Amino acid sequence: MRIIVLGAGIVGVTTAYFLQQKGYEVTVVERQPQVAAETSVGNAGHVCPSYATPWAAPGMPGKSLKWSLQSWFGIESALRFTPRMDSHQWGWLKQFLAQCTPERYAVNKARMGRLARYSHTQLKQIRERLNIQYEQTTGGNLQLFRTQEGLDNASLSTKVLAEAGVAFELLDADGCVAFDPGLHAARGELKGGLLLPMDETGNCPLFARALAAWLQTQGVEFKMSTTVDAIEFAGGSITGLRTAGGTLKADAYVVACASASVPMLQPLGLSLPIYPVKGYAITVPVADAGSAPRSGVMDEYYKVAITRMGDNIRAAGTAEIGSWDTTVTPRDCATAIKSLKSLYPQGADLARIEYWAGLRPMTPDGAPLIGHTRFANLYLNAGHGSNGWTTACGSSRLIADKIAGVASEIESGDLSPQRVI
Repeated sequence: MRIIVLGAGIVGVTTAYFLQQKGYEVTVVERQPQVAAETSVGNAGHVCPSYATPWAAPGMPGKSLKWSLQSWFGIESALRFTPRMDSHQWGWLKQFLAQCTPERYAVNKARMGRLARYSHTQLKQIRERLNIQYEQTTGGNLQLFRTQEGLDNASLSTKVLAEAGVAFELLDADGCVAFDPGLHAARGELKGGLLLPMDETGNCPLFARALAAWLQTQGVEFKMSTTVDAIEFAGGSITGLRTAGGTLKADAYVVACASASVPMLQPLGLSLPIYPVKGYAITVPVADAGSAPRSGVMDEYYKVAITRMGDNIRAAGTAEIGSWDTTVTPRDCATAIKSLKSLYPQGADLARIEYWAGLRPMTPDGAPLIGHTRFANLYLNAGHGSNGWTTACGSSRLIADKIAGVASEIESGDLSPQRVI
């Protein structure tokens, strides 16, 4: 059986891996010349099995309005909103707001946590089996709180973690510095932190490219710089992919194209509730190793994730709803720069900043779409939002099991695209 995977980001590559492990003949089709060159390349680097959380939460509508107003007045904020004459945008927002109730939040968080923890086990198995090195750290991640309110809210969150059996430790400011000595200069700005010892960090594109290279030695074909102009179908099945180089045919097809999955499937009458939330990131060299982060921290006040990646530091933050382009300016990354500078003033070489922007493929409820569509041989593995690196391996194992007709190791029915399309 031959299967084509559309997309060579972290989700597409891990999908190809698990399909190859099932014994299928696999081809990966990618419009970029390199693996993991779009959404995957500039992500924050956090792998968060302990704390995968939907953006749609109680209180988020009010926070979103506050952040949007701040951005309109030129104040650093975690979110921007650009309204457009776009029915897809407004339809997605309506669905998103409907998920911001305590009841829906509990359901969505449980679903995302289940997938994230399963994905972590799959990631570790790949790492150990293939000995892939990708600038990973495995000593845990730290959520930082600059206000007493933030620390109090963290105390409430630990009840949920305890009920799920997730390890955690609440730290005071001195405890945060003891865990990450690079924070010594910011000691006075911290109220405390939440240490999640199970969580990790890693260079996502480095992992994806190493895995893709191994897959090629196993016979998996990567057709790079290949754009799919149209998906051809007849009688309820996909019959081929039209490209400039001809029509590509397979027995089954998996769409793993992040936000690009939406326009790709619209001609088939499939309207995916995925909207691109533009994210920004900077990468800077380490200036002083003793004053740089040891692994990953999340600045909860500014909503900026900071990660040590070898000789570099990644800081990712600010989300923009309403943009399909990936242009970026220094002003766009002002919040990430401010957070990094305040926490690690001597650790980061801010004179040499690389700027990046990418599109996070967000679903209204936060969980990805994993499973079959109404077309008999067309499957989805898309909509991972800001958790793609955290959930890629688990969702890819699930889709491979579904195609093979094998029972999933975890409950996965509530991740099906049928819940929304």
